[in-house]
Amino acid sequence: MKVLNFVRPENGLTEDPLYYLNFEKYEDIARDCYLFMADFYGDLYSGNYEDKEKVVLTLEEPNFCVVQGPKAVLHEKADTILTLCPYTAELFDNRTFVFFPFSEDWIPEEREKSIDVSYFGSLPRAVPWESYIQNVFSKYNFRFGHYSMGNVPRCSYADKMTILSETKVAVVHGLCNIDSSTAENYYNFPRGRENKAFTHIDRGTMPQIKSRMFEAAFAKCVILCQRDSWNPIEYFFTPDEDFMYFGDESDLDKKLEYIINHYDEFDYMRKNAYNRATGNYTTKHFVEKYLM
Repeated sequence: MKVLNFVRPENGLTEDPLYYLNFEKYEDIARDCYLFMADFYGDLYSGNYEDKEKVVLTLEEPNFCVVQGPKAVLHEKADTILTLCPYTAELFDNRTFVFFPFSEDWIPEEREKSIDVSYFGSLPRAVPWESYIQNVFSKYNFRFGHYSMGNVPRCSYADKMTILSETKVAVVHGLCNIDSSTAENYYNFPRGRENKAFTHIDRGTMPQIKSRMFEAAFAKCVILCQRDSWNPIEYFFTPDEDFMYFGDESDLDKKLEYIINHYDEFDYMRKNAYNRATGNYTTKHFVEKYLM
């Protein structure tokens, strides 16, 4: 396998988790193929990689399933597509639904849980996430990290994992912001009207699995997840065993207060999630399951 993880410093996202998956260490044991990652589109379409199987790991679908631009023909250019979207995977023979891999080299050492709550990522508009931060997180010692905002903006990946390892509760979600005016671009994608991920585009949202739930599990946080119309976290973790749901701001407020003030009661939950993650969701597991 040859890993083609295209780092483009000009996009300003060089600390994105996909640059820290460490697939390169398995190049000699995986099957003979090209593994395209990150900003791979122009390179995939270049015609320079036609001598062996082209495998694409796309960590953005269903967000990139649009009818306009080169991303629309990804299904025509790649031989195998490994996608984090279960709903798109079930519609196409050349897609396989996968988990978000986490490099075993980045599993953090156990540290004192001195930070009450952390969230890393953008703010979904379909739910009042900004209000969660202002009205709920602000009651505690909290960290909010993003490329351009928060109280730890643009922190390195290493710093993020250190923060999570010191965090009691990681609040997560599985939602993606969508401009509802672009809905037709998604509906017109092949089999777009059948895609379960597109059922709420008119409301400006759809499901998207990101690294945050896996990072929280590997960092032994209690995972508190926003309940939504899809709940894709359940493909990987079991509610009330590995994580807990919250419904709205009031529910988040109550549950966060209880967990922080009775943290020992949730040791089983964070240990369950950690054991589930380390036993199933590392880069090594990914290579063995999808790339051998």
